[in-house]
Amino acid sequence: MSIDLKKNIKALRKGNQLAGFQLYQHFAKATYNTILRIVPQSDIASDLLQESFIQAFEKIDKLENEQAFGGWIKRIAINRSLEHLRKQKQFPLSLEEINDFDAREEEVEIPELAFGTIQSAINELPAGCRIIFQLFYLEEYSHAEIANELNTSISNSKTQLRYAKQLLQEKLKMVYETR
Repeated sequence: MSIDLKKNIKALRKGNQLAGFQLYQHFAKATYNTILRIVPQSDIASDLLQESFIQAFEKIDKLENEQAFGGWIKRIAINRSLEHLRKQKQFPLSLEEINDFDAREEEVEIPELAFGTIQSAINELPAGCRIIFQLFYLEEYSHAEIANELNTSISNSKTQLRYAKQLLQEKLKMVYETR
């Protein structure tokens, strides 16, 4: 479904609820998937999706470029998700989660595996490194942005990411070898 963002956002600003519904229909799935990668509980992700759109619609007058709505709602959703984790006392992340890990960086060639298999392996990572992995690779945050959002150091972000990659490599290697 293709929508005219500029037209829909102008209509939403004038109180047209159908325009808001069309924006929701267009962006909800991608936004939900973004939230679900950070908070892997579907019921909570659904609530956060609703809260994100409510916040976006309430602050729609602050959006300067209508064409940026997709990125804007995604950013709101990520912030809501991280805020939820903070309230659940799952932050701050610490290096204490990482035990006996070799921090060498190496390129690894991973054979083709089904997307679901890879996503399951990512979801099994410890919370700290899973969230950093998601933010870095899937949301394209820099280490500085991650450190700022998670109230941690850039060094911790990099270490957690290396640890996540190592664990993911080990998990996927086991899956591949047992196929």
